[in-house]
Amino acid sequence: MADRSLLTTDYGHNVERRKQRRSQSDTAINITSRKKSVPSLQDLFYGAQNDNEILTKRNCKQEEDITTSPTSDAVFCDGRKHGSLYSLNSTCTESGNFGKANVTGEIEFAIRYIFKACVLEICIRGCKNLAYGEERKKKCNPYVKVYLLPDKSSRSKRKTAVKKNTVDPEFDETLKYKIERSQLGSRQLQISVWHAGALKYRVFLGEVVIPLAAWSFEDSSMESFNWYQLQSKHEKPEDNLIQYSGELLVSARLSVPAQYKNFQFERWMMEGKKDQEFSNCQLQVMIFGARNLPVLRSAGMLNSFVKGCLILSDQAELKQKSPVVKKEDCPQWKHLFVFDVTPAQLQQSCLHLTVWDQSTCGSHDQFLGGAKLGAKQLLGFADPISPSVLQWEEVFRRPNTWMDFTLILHSNMENFKS
Repeated sequence: MADRSLLTTDYGHNVERRKQRRSQSDTAINITSRKKSVPSLQDLFYGAQNDNEILTKRNCKQEEDITTSPTSDAVFCDGRKHGSLYSLNSTCTESGNFGKANVTGEIEFAIRYIFKACVLEICIRGCKNLAYGEERKKKCNPYVKVYLLPDKSSRSKRKTAVKKNTVDPEFDETLKYKIERSQLGSRQLQISVWHAGALKYRVFLGEVVIPLAAWSFEDSSMESFNWYQLQSKHEKPEDNLIQYSGELLVSARLSVPAQYKNFQFERWMMEGKKDQEFSNCQLQVMIFGARNLPVLRSAGMLNSFVKGCLILSDQAELKQKSPVVKKEDCPQWKHLFVFDVTPAQLQQSCLHLTVWDQSTCGSHDQFLGGAKLGAKQLLGFADPISPSVLQWEEVFRRPNTWMDFTLILHSNMENFKS
């Protein structure tokens, strides 16, 4: 009996030992598998580097797509979609060290407008006799950068590829903007040449500025390639005061009674007609929408509205306000402003249209930009042949006819009443 008891005890110990060994073995397997599934700090570091490389390549590809495919509405109208990446890359490019060379040489390009597609094309063929970007090293890596002024944001920038070690580069690239023909009268092309050095070092090699108001896009002979002498950079003091802040799409008409359908404003004023003959005359302004507005929040969404202030010849002010469109970066209001006026009051009048972002938590509404339509005497920054003057005159020249305008918004609030 004692021997049987000892055997039973030994058997129990052996079973217990086997359980312990199995448990230790399972634990070791679990630890090993956990080590394989949980990356080490080294793996995390190099993995993050690889991820960054992939992300960088993806970002570069996105920026390349944006630059080479500017006919998409998203490029010119809606910067916010790719704004975080595109603006960041643009900012990095613009924030490098800059130098200036003694400007020499010429640039060859052609400009044409494709009416069916509403696309402006700038065909950059090449340059010759450029200055060296780094004179001591006799080194020049030129590229061409284009802005459609007055917009100097990232969405307006177009660039060619960089050509290495040459002062006579050949680019043969076409840079494009999707833009309505009616907008070109208020725009200028700034075409500049730069040297790309190491560590974001950039050297200005010269520029050409083309006012598009005087450019005849209907004339096919204007589409030919020409050489232009590069000029030194010249910035007017007022350029810093009037900054592009987006665009406002509007339509306006002067509504007069049906019996005066052949009414001519200028002739009416010369003949000295009585105001009461047109007691129900109306200036009607349809506010359609805005695009390329400044981004004020990280999410990019605005709660925007438009104020209209019609300043009459006797300095009286008639004011209107649109509803608020919430959480839109390209708002569409489709709201009609109606001003009851007489032709005499409109003779020396001016319409101020301002766009605002509605305040939150009791703060002040944020001014986004403004535009003017009116007589030349009342437009502080406009010349007599500016689009703002011509468009305003066209409204009175063709009564009872809707006239469509794309107005450039400016960021200087002091120029506007609201």
